[in-house]
Amino acid sequence: MAITDTNIDRCTFTLEEALANVPFYERWRARDPGPSTPLAERMAALPVLTKKDLRAYVPRGFIHKKCGYKEGFASGEVEIVSTSGTTEDRTSVVWNQAWWDNSEREAARLHPVLDRIYSAGHREAVLTSPLCGNNLCHVGETPMPERTLGNILFLNQSLDPTSWDARSVRSMADELNQFKPAVLEADPAYLAILSRECLLAGHHLHQPECITISYEFPSRMHYRQIRRAFPGVPVVSSYGSTETGHVFTQCRYGTFHQNTATCHVEIQPLRSECGDPQVGRLLITTLDNPWFVLLRFDVGDLARVRRGTACPCGRSEGIAIESIEGRTRDITFDSKGRVVTLKQLDDALEAADGLIGYEVEQTGHSNYMMRYAAEPEMEAHTGQILSGLLHNLYGNNTRIEIRRDSALPPEQSGKFRLARTSWAGHPESIFDD
Repeated sequence: MAITDTNIDRCTFTLEEALANVPFYERWRARDPGPSTPLAERMAALPVLTKKDLRAYVPRGFIHKKCGYKEGFASGEVEIVSTSGTTEDRTSVVWNQAWWDNSEREAARLHPVLDRIYSAGHREAVLTSPLCGNNLCHVGETPMPERTLGNILFLNQSLDPTSWDARSVRSMADELNQFKPAVLEADPAYLAILSRECLLAGHHLHQPECITISYEFPSRMHYRQIRRAFPGVPVVSSYGSTETGHVFTQCRYGTFHQNTATCHVEIQPLRSECGDPQVGRLLITTLDNPWFVLLRFDVGDLARVRRGTACPCGRSEGIAIESIEGRTRDITFDSKGRVVTLKQLDDALEAADGLIGYEVEQTGHSNYMMRYAAEPEMEAHTGQILSGLLHNLYGNNTRIEIRRDSALPPEQSGKFRLARTSWAGHPESIFDD
C-alpha cells in the first residue's frame, strides 16, 4: 500500500480540481472511485504520471483552466524551461518562479541552519552542470557579473568537470572567495572534484555557513572530498526536481523530512520477492501550483522509509525517510535477482576510501563490470579490494571484471552515472501494485 502524508484536505482539493479542470486528467476521471473513498485509495486507483506524459502534453495539458495561458506567458509570470537529464529523461516544465521560491523557502524551514539563513537576505553560490533546469547557467567564457543573478552566483561554465584545468579551478576558488556566499548549493560530484583539486593546489576556499547537496546522488566518495575541503561546515542533502520543487530536506539528525507545504508524497514499495519493501519509488503530487498541476508524478527516484522511533528533531508531519536510494534506472540485481539500489552499492564500497570515481554495469544475470578511478597513492590497494566488496554484495558465484581509469567523465546531461544494467532479464515490474 502507498504511504501518504497527513495533508489530506489540500491534497484532496488538488486531486478534485485536477480531475475537473486540468485537461490532461480528463482521461483519469473514470478511474477515480469518488469522494466517499479515502484519499489514499483514490490516489492509488489512478495511473502513475510519467515523463513521457509530460513530453507529450506540456504545456497546456497541465495548466488549470482558470489560468490565462497566453496572458501568463506574455506577462512573464511563467515560462517554459527544460530539465537536465539524458535525452530520454529530458522534459519541459511550465516554470512558475514564485511557486518555486515558496517551495524552496518552506523546505529550508526543515533545517535550523537553513531556516536562519533564508530568514534574511543572503548570498548563494551554485556549482553544477551548465545544463541546470532554470536556464540561467552558462557554457564558455562568461564574465562573473553575467553569471550573477541578484544574490546568486553560478560558478561552473564547463560541461565536464573532469576536464577542468588549473586556471578554471583557480578561477572558481577566487570567485567563491570574492563572493563569500552564506550557502553553497552544489552537485556533489562537481563539488567533490573542485574540493580535491583545490586541496591539491593549495587554494584557500571560502567556508560558507552551510552547503546544500542536490542535483544527483551524493556518494560517500563525494562526501569524503567535500568534508576535507570544508571541515566543520554543515552539509545538508536537499531532494527535489525541476518538475516538483523541493520535496525533502535532511534535518540535523540525517532524516529526510517532507516539505508538506508544497507537495504530497506517496511511496510505492518494491515487491517483496524483488527487494526490500521498505524501499519504494517516489510519486509526487504538487500543491498550490495551478500553472503546472502534477498528480502522482514518478520522479524516477527511490527512497527508504524511516521506521522505528520518531526523529530526534521532533518533526512528525509528513513522511520521514531514512535515505534517498538513487535513481530507478540505476538499480542492478544480485545473483538471486533481487534489487540492489545505488545506495546499497555505494554503502558496500565504503572500505574503498581511495575511490574518486566509479561505474558499475551489470551485463548479465551474474556478470558485472566496474570501472574506477582512485587516489594515486591508494590506487593499488583500492584495486585489490574492489572485487571482494562487489562479490559480497552481488554473490560469490558472480563474475566481476575490474578496470582502472584515470578519470570517468559525466554523461551528456552533465550528471555522473554510477551504476546501470544492460541486462534484459530483470522483472518488468518491480513495484507492488
